[in-house]
Amino acid sequence: MTRTRTLAASALALAGMAAVPFAFTASEPAVAASSSAPTWAIQPGGELAFAIANDGRDISGGFAKWGGTINFNADAPGDAAIKIEIDLVSASVGDDFNDSLLQGDEFFDTAVNPTATFSSTSVESLPDGRFVAHGELSLHGMSMAQDIEFRLSGSGAQRHVEGQASIDRVAYAIGMGSHGGGLDPTVGVTFAFDATRE
Repeated sequence: MTRTRTLAASALALAGMAAVPFAFTASEPAVAASSSAPTWAIQPGGELAFAIANDGRDISGGFAKWGGTINFNADAPGDAAIKIEIDLVSASVGDDFNDSLLQGDEFFDTAVNPTATFSSTSVESLPDGRFVAHGELSLHGMSMAQDIEFRLSGSGAQRHVEGQASIDRVAYAIGMGSHGGGLDPTVGVTFAFDATRE
């Protein structure tokens, strides 16, 4: 296996969120904290994507299964509650060898930690119609503060959501072994999905 292919597997393990266009597969809905804000259902077809630099080039991968619960009112973002859960076992970079490498203890260690979860603690508005969700990301057996920025479009009961975050994979001790050389410590994450008010 070439170093590039090995690092491609490493890179997917760094993100905790994912990438190449896999269709959304509904799983057991995550339960968000109690909120008076409207509930929005994530629709099939959304993506969670990342990019990480590897000696000057970007690497990406993806998950087949993720889901969550969103309670949100753009006019009162302080009432929001957001919880997103990612099935790490569904991680893939498109070949069986590297897919199996992702599950090992140098990366996701899915035998012990099969999921990653983001839970918001507060949401606030930013200029130009943007919002930031402050919360906690649980990944690789650790939980740390994480901010996620997002923007909404649409009206009525339909919304399109796009956003981004930066994740410090070193803080989660992911990709720290022999397969992680050349990888940037920061993973850029982007996401896009449609949501319908319930």
